[in-house]
Amino acid sequence: MKTNINYFKDLESFISQINNLNTEYLLLVATNTLIEIEKINTLNITGAIFPEIIYENKLYDSGLIAIEIKNNMKVHFYDDISKTYDFYKTFNSTKSIITLLDGISIYNESFLQNLFCNVNINTNIIGGGAGTINGKNKKVIFNNKGFYNNSAILLSLETSINIGVKHGWEYLTGPFVVTSSEKNILKQLDYKSAFNTYKNIIEKDCGIVLTKNNFQEISQNYPIGIVKYMGEQIVRDPISYENGNLVLVGEISNNSIINILKGDKQKLLDSAKEATTQALKEDCESIIIFECISRKEFLKDKFDEELNNIFSLLHNQKGIGAVTIGEVANSGNRYINFFNKTCVVGGICF
Repeated sequence: MKTNINYFKDLESFISQINNLNTEYLLLVATNTLIEIEKINTLNITGAIFPEIIYENKLYDSGLIAIEIKNNMKVHFYDDISKTYDFYKTFNSTKSIITLLDGISIYNESFLQNLFCNVNINTNIIGGGAGTINGKNKKVIFNNKGFYNNSAILLSLETSINIGVKHGWEYLTGPFVVTSSEKNILKQLDYKSAFNTYKNIIEKDCGIVLTKNNFQEISQNYPIGIVKYMGEQIVRDPISYENGNLVLVGEISNNSIINILKGDKQKLLDSAKEATTQALKEDCESIIIFECISRKEFLKDKFDEELNNIFSLLHNQKGIGAVTIGEVANSGNRYINFFNKTCVVGGICF
């Protein structure tokens, strides 16, 4: 059963096209789009705001993508992901789940782990973190009643999703053992200050002294890779430092083994094509793409080339997606992960 998926330049354009007030929609909204709850409070709508959205092979920092919800789909809204939910009753026979959640919430990984542990072993999960580049405390998940933080939307499907996950970041140095961490705060590597260890390595490689003013600009070129057995390293973005600690996007566990990574733009471009090829290994009518905002910032003008590479591999499939604050993916019985700086692509029949 095909569903209707369309781009609209603003909320008013979308509302003017609604023929049936009872029809349910999921919205992917670009950051420069005004969403007024009083205009949708009589409609059956949920949505999430992202730095940018992807429709076909173009990026939009304004407008929205509307996904019409059909009988083989169901939207589940969770207004507080710090709670523990009984996912088993809801999702034990679900084939796939698209997950949109508050990208900066400290509860993301516990929420995802609880979800993963309570779905069928063959359920595939894909998604991304909502958020805005400069809106640290902004509420970015919404329904027709209001905006929320520490919240999530799960779209369950009766069809499977083929998932491709690749990042393309390369080994610079390591390994190191995480000897002290707390949630997303990396405190010690090999019993030494995590920031001082990271700082010395980066300054030696790039020849630039790290400061508060240039940290984000420099660190986007040097992510941290959490080593996983028989799989992609899980990339973590260092976004700031305080008291000798590194602040990351996403949690990192004590006793993790990590490497410091470095980027080559061509390797990242190639990895996006590999992820797309993985997602297209079986027939699908659409693809959904979740690309990290810090990956886009690293690629700069090459990001359009990355999108073009992805869409060049399609055969009449529609492509939608979002630039995200972290990416979500699992594959069958492999453990779920919250990624940074990664290209996640899903081949899907809505």
